[in-house]
Amino acid sequence: MSYICYIDEAGCSTALPSATTDIQPVLAIGGLIVPQAALADLTTDFLKLKRKFFPGQFQSAHLLDDVRQEIKGSDVRGSIRKLGTKASTQLRFADEVLALLEHYSCRILGAVWVKGIAKPFKHREVYTRSVQMACKRFQDFLEDKKSHGLIIADFRTTQLNDQVAHSIFTQKYRAKGDPYSRILELPTFGVSNNHVGLQLTDVLCSTMLFPMATSAYMYGHLTGVHVNARDLIIRRRYAKRLKNLQFRLNGDWSLHVTDFNAGKPSAEIFVVPPVAPKKAALGGVAPTPVAVAINLKPAKRKAAPIAMQTVIGQKLIEATQRAAAKGNSGGAGPSMPPTSRALPTDAAGLGLPTPPAALPEKKKP
Repeated sequence: MSYICYIDEAGCSTALPSATTDIQPVLAIGGLIVPQAALADLTTDFLKLKRKFFPGQFQSAHLLDDVRQEIKGSDVRGSIRKLGTKASTQLRFADEVLALLEHYSCRILGAVWVKGIAKPFKHREVYTRSVQMACKRFQDFLEDKKSHGLIIADFRTTQLNDQVAHSIFTQKYRAKGDPYSRILELPTFGVSNNHVGLQLTDVLCSTMLFPMATSAYMYGHLTGVHVNARDLIIRRRYAKRLKNLQFRLNGDWSLHVTDFNAGKPSAEIFVVPPVAPKKAALGGVAPTPVAVAINLKPAKRKAAPIAMQTVIGQKLIEATQRAAAKGNSGGAGPSMPPTSRALPTDAAGLGLPTPPAALPEKKKP
């Protein structure tokens, strides 16, 4: 079996001038490895997926025409940032994209570059090095599979494409041997509106890797439109699944992060912080289940388990009896509305079922 590695990116080449800027703080260059035997089915399934979630964007009666109408990963990310968990269409679309990659045994690789604040960022060198790293990891993958493959990268500019391809050319045909012997040719460059593999890689980079990286490495360090608290939604939802799509060969994981800002390790992108527990309204201490249940309306108390109802009833009876005793002794008790009825001091009066009577003890014969 042979493989195709598709390469795309999310982010920009501009350096960060300060800690307050709307320049994108991350450049994510990702690769998606697809088994060539699965490409036809993967293509058809992805086209169906686009029409399933975004039917209004397609007018042609022919499914294959849908390839030319892209669902941009940056638009999906923007909707999630705007609506959070209410962006159900976009989140379910991303869910099913990952399900496709898992179903067809695809793998991911890549280089994520976190820019330093007020530090230079050499885009051409970074992009060229990223593609070289992708070739090295793809070569290791093919060596492990005893197979061969091809790289298709998203078209950038003619000048940048030439620079990247020539850097691989000089390595592949050097006198001391080919380090990419299982990669059949130099990386070639395609236009994404006719390559489903590139469209899938765009979703991978723009909808997942980019916001996960900004959340893990830049949140709290940078203020701007490209650092958003809701990126944590994406990180929580997809970190584990993306981590499982990696591969590890020769001691290296296939996805590498270089953090020029704080020097955090690559694994940080997959670390999901725990959900903070909600604090109680008074004192900042979480209430006990009994305390919560006592404050429920009578109808909801009845829905509690019998054991809990008995405890709730006993607590309420004790509290009511204490209040009545203080009132009879003239002490300062809680403010209570006037009533002509006696205060309820049993379970029935408090809207709870009467606990079952204890069974009589058996007499010894």
